[in-house]
Amino acid sequence: MIHLRKILLFCSLILLFFNSCVTENAVPAYIHVPAFSLTTKPNEGTASEKITDAWVYVDGQINGVFQLPATIPIVEIGKHDLKIFPGVRNNGTRSNPVIYALYNAYSTNFDLKAGKVDTIRPFTTYFNNLNFAMMEDFERTNIFIIDQDNNTNTRFTIDPNGFEGKCASLTLNKTNPRAEKASAARVPLSEYANSIFLEMNYKTEAFLSVGIIGSSVFSTPETLYKITLVPNKTWNKTYINLTNEVKQLKLTNFQIVFGAELPDSLSTAKVLIDNVKLIEAK
Repeated sequence: MIHLRKILLFCSLILLFFNSCVTENAVPAYIHVPAFSLTTKPNEGTASEKITDAWVYVDGQINGVFQLPATIPIVEIGKHDLKIFPGVRNNGTRSNPVIYALYNAYSTNFDLKAGKVDTIRPFTTYFNNLNFAMMEDFERTNIFIIDQDNNTNTRFTIDPNGFEGKCASLTLNKTNPRAEKASAARVPLSEYANSIFLEMNYKTEAFLSVGIIGSSVFSTPETLYKITLVPNKTWNKTYINLTNEVKQLKLTNFQIVFGAELPDSLSTAKVLIDNVKLIEAK
């Protein structure tokens, strides 16, 4: 009996070793994901996006996070449920990748073949029942007209050279090196919301700070800036998470506010913004 147990134990160890070798030397399947695309409904504004990463799950288990475009190895072979979540850089910070809280995941049941590379082109949409509390594309209007700095020499005007069509433009100079402008629209946001994000396209030669102003009938307005965007030569898109700021202020109505500052090295600087969306997920 003792010899039989030793033989069984030895056989078990051999099988365990063999299985480990098979797992380590298994040929994976590959999926190539060149990019994500976003589709929007008419009341959701631009389909502009900056989805930088794919968060890949296989049968509900995380396979990895991959900067796009990416060719992704998957050791599971055969038909499996794939979910690819669109990832962005939270508050525009490269070191802070997150699954974007307002986009749906792409789901498919896929037949994975060892050693084969299959291209998948995932697409996403906004979640249903989001509150698009504020949207401005500057095609017909410009809501950023409130002079927080009490300086009418600096103002946003409509510029035909936007990211898509028209945009808002503001110019700073040595005489007027700073500006602070807010939206005329004041929109209600809930401190109990799951997520509140500001999306926008921008191109700026100045330092551009972005925040919110909270107010209510019985309180003095309070301003909280969230981030400062550094100068960039090409159009960019950012996703700014304002959830905690709304919770912190505990107020009822909110404006978007922009603060711009001229760099010391420049005599003039232009700020361009386009496709501003303030979105709340309850």
